[in-house]
Amino acid sequence: MTNVKINIQIANNEKQAFLTVISDEENTSKELTVDELKKSLSEKGVIKGIKEITLEQICQYKNFGHKFLVAEAIPPQIGENAKIQIKIKPKERSTYEKGVDAERRVDHYGVREGFITYVKEGEILATRVPPKRGANGFTVTGNKIDGILGKDISWFDFQGKDTKVVGNDLIAVNDGILKKEGSKLDIEQNIMLEGDLGIKTGSIILPLEADIEMFVAGDIKGGFSVQCHKITVMGNIEDARINAKILEVKRGIVGTSNVPIVVDYLTTGFIIGTRKIKSKFINVKKEISGGSKIQADFMRSHVIQECSVTAKYGVWTDYLYGSNDIWVGVDIDENEEYNNWSRQLDGVDKALREMELSNRNLIRKADSVREMAKRMPNNPLVKKELANINEIIDKISKIEKVKETLKQKLQLHRDKMYISGSPFILVGLGFTKKALKKDKTKPINKFTIKEFSYERGKPLITGLYTLRGEEVIVDPKYNVSEINEIMENYEKASLN
Repeated sequence: MTNVKINIQIANNEKQAFLTVISDEENTSKELTVDELKKSLSEKGVIKGIKEITLEQICQYKNFGHKFLVAEAIPPQIGENAKIQIKIKPKERSTYEKGVDAERRVDHYGVREGFITYVKEGEILATRVPPKRGANGFTVTGNKIDGILGKDISWFDFQGKDTKVVGNDLIAVNDGILKKEGSKLDIEQNIMLEGDLGIKTGSIILPLEADIEMFVAGDIKGGFSVQCHKITVMGNIEDARINAKILEVKRGIVGTSNVPIVVDYLTTGFIIGTRKIKSKFINVKKEISGGSKIQADFMRSHVIQECSVTAKYGVWTDYLYGSNDIWVGVDIDENEEYNNWSRQLDGVDKALREMELSNRNLIRKADSVREMAKRMPNNPLVKKELANINEIIDKISKIEKVKETLKQKLQLHRDKMYISGSPFILVGLGFTKKALKKDKTKPINKFTIKEFSYERGKPLITGLYTLRGEEVIVDPKYNVSEINEIMENYEKASLN
């Protein structure tokens, strides 16, 4: 009988196993099966990475006496590399052509989505996903070989200006505009527009409290809205809505719309047209003209011409041209409230008059209808008419109560509206005169210093006009440096 022996060798690192079938006869008819060989391997501890095809070949061709590699370790897998996931992606500048809908309409004046990306302090810009370990491998005897960790990644290529790494997150250190330079994410406090703010940019609205400055190399076009902490415009501002803390316009403000400009500090070359401007401090290097309506605490302009100016503390101009309506000593906010309540009171008063007029005949016979109701309490026609009269009278009574409440509110704001102290108008160089007839001239400037709700005077000579009690004091020998110091100190205190 033929004696067959199965010899198994395992490498020292257990990553390979070899099998040799040894027979005591050179040619044997002994049949071997794959299961017998696998059983022998298992008895020696070889359970992983077995090459069954090799075992089949050994059995089929009776390759006895030869050493075969019959098992190899299963190698560990390499895991996923670390990666950076951008949470807020700076969008490419989009132009109005991309905003066209199916009907070929364009929202020229809306906020252009994607033109800028505003982020707040503490907002997560990107997250690092740590590397992962790959699947485990096994030796031929079944011992685990740890999976390989993927490559790590550094924040160096991604962390830009005003950002910091907290744990696995890249966060914004300040409020600002997110920009991408290469792979780096930067937070910047500046927006640079190379041309106009208009159709290609759309309106830009940012929180006023965010310390961001916008620089516009061209104009701000009409019909758009801009809100930003500080705005510098190298050209003009047309009929645009502006809201800012600080606004500097190198050329000027033009337009004829009622779209307001509301800022704290305004410096500009000129204001021309029927613009509505409200600011704490206004400095106009050339002129205000063309029907502009200005509200300010202090206002300084070289020329004021054909305008309306309301100032809380003072107005300083070199020249007054034409007919101007200038009030000083008026609290702007309280004045606006007063005007709002006044308009409401006018509306209620009108409604009350219309109701009384349209029901005049019915109200006149109220007493007689009441008397008839006493005599004929069950008469349905009399009861109906009395109910109608009572309903009208009740409505009128309610409107009268609303009117009385509005009058009280109006008086409250009237009491707060006028500033005590020494509000002033300083006319540095003079007034204009217009020829009304040949060889005749007449000053046509008129302005009023207000401390209460009535006029205090209409001075017609150059000088400093202030209030002393109920008297308008004209001082032609004014001290310009003192007035300048007052305005500068106000500006510095407010800015700080």
